[in-house]
Amino acid sequence: MLIASTKQVHDSGERLIDYLDDARADGMIILDGGLTPEVVGMLESTPHAKRILFACEWIEGANFPSVRCQNRQGARVAVNHLYELGHRKIAHVTGPEGNVLMHSRKEAFVAQMEKLELELKPEWVIAGDFSLTAGCLAAQEWIAIDDRPTAVFCASDQLAMSFIAELSRHGFKVPNDVSVMGFDDIDLAEQFIPPLTSIRQDRLMIGETAAKMLMERIVTPNEEHSTHAAVLPVSLVVRESTATTN
Repeated sequence: MLIASTKQVHDSGERLIDYLDDARADGMIILDGGLTPEVVGMLESTPHAKRILFACEWIEGANFPSVRCQNRQGARVAVNHLYELGHRKIAHVTGPEGNVLMHSRKEAFVAQMEKLELELKPEWVIAGDFSLTAGCLAAQEWIAIDDRPTAVFCASDQLAMSFIAELSRHGFKVPNDVSVMGFDDIDLAEQFIPPLTSIRQDRLMIGETAAKMLMERIVTPNEEHSTHAAVLPVSLVVRESTATTN
């Protein structure tokens, strides 16, 4: 198995194609849904296109099979959980602009807020990028809001953890002052203080499903395969970072 970073890919996509052209790899699983149209076009035009698939992230409109979790459902479940705890002012810290996960989770968040007839002020949607730094900056934005939301749904666990850490540095307590939850349920979520409520996606299942789909396409490249997009379930994991509103 070869592991490579797509950050090293030239705009033409040639570096990715090289792995298949020179027989260093029999197939490719790509976890980057932010590839440029030029790179995507190169991948689609290669004779090896049937041996390429995406996992976790995907390219909208591209004809590649993919494995992903129920991102939209996860965002809806997150809003419903906070709503059931009595929260009516809910903020969202997003992923990076242009990222397919960011758009899926944000759009579902906004739609569920509308469905529940909850107000959503523009300043309650805070831009992030899945990083620890973005979580700290988002916390500072939350602190500066006059009408602060009582709950915050972060688009990733890393965002949520750094959001909580920055609030703590400013004297705010979670969940006493604000409920915070993330998305992914990474290993650290359970050990974090407070233990983080999160939307769990089964990363092992994503990997296993992607590997199985790729192997089928390598072994029988000329057959039509029934599964084009495998969408795997998510689940709510409730811990101590969310609580009923005061």
